[in-house]
Amino acid sequence: MTALLIGLPLGGLSALILVPVAREVSGRLSGRLAGADSVAQSVLQGLPEAKFYLDYVLAGGLCLCSMFAVLTWGPSWDAWMAVFYCATVQVLARIDAQTRLLPDMLTLPLLWAGLMFHWLGGWVTLSDAVAGAAAGYGVLWLIWAAFRGCSGRDGIGFGDLKLAAANGAWLGIEALPWTLLLASLAGCVAALCGRILGRRKRFEAVAFGPYLAMGGILMLFCTQNSLSLVQLSP
Repeated sequence: MTALLIGLPLGGLSALILVPVAREVSGRLSGRLAGADSVAQSVLQGLPEAKFYLDYVLAGGLCLCSMFAVLTWGPSWDAWMAVFYCATVQVLARIDAQTRLLPDMLTLPLLWAGLMFHWLGGWVTLSDAVAGAAAGYGVLWLIWAAFRGCSGRDGIGFGDLKLAAANGAWLGIEALPWTLLLASLAGCVAALCGRILGRRKRFEAVAFGPYLAMGGILMLFCTQNSLSLVQLSP
């Protein structure tokens, strides 16, 4: 009942504020991409219809995550920080799904906010958060460097590296491998399905941000809930 009375209105309020913000940022980034190259043109195709579905998904996700956060931690500081984390990564996912870009003005503050939260006493120790941030960026950088060296093309964007670092800062080093595994599996399945259905061209760029966001949110409620219960137990 508390989740419904507090979490649902909080999620609805977040949706009223953040959905227009995400749409505006996506529109501005799309305007910069328009006419830039053939890849950008393929990204922008069909967006007048698709962006409304992205808005609905974002609004629903904000409401659900707010409810689960209050259900998990109650009306507490941890719940509000979980709502902040989930809302930010979902906004980033919505922007990336439309533009294939993850703006630094959101990824970098999210990273530093996670480190500050754990410095003040969050779900994990500050050392685990710092290690998670470094590992999140470093692992994807190695993948980028290997792919770049073998093919001469960028297989992953630097915005994805920063979002992975932010996930590591919020979730800690132990949860990060599972987050990346979930994101990679989901991204591969989505790309394969799109290829089979003929909706995705060969070598077409895949927005990895939504899958990083999904993996981070899933691991947040799976692992951090367990940690909080252990800390509360006598």
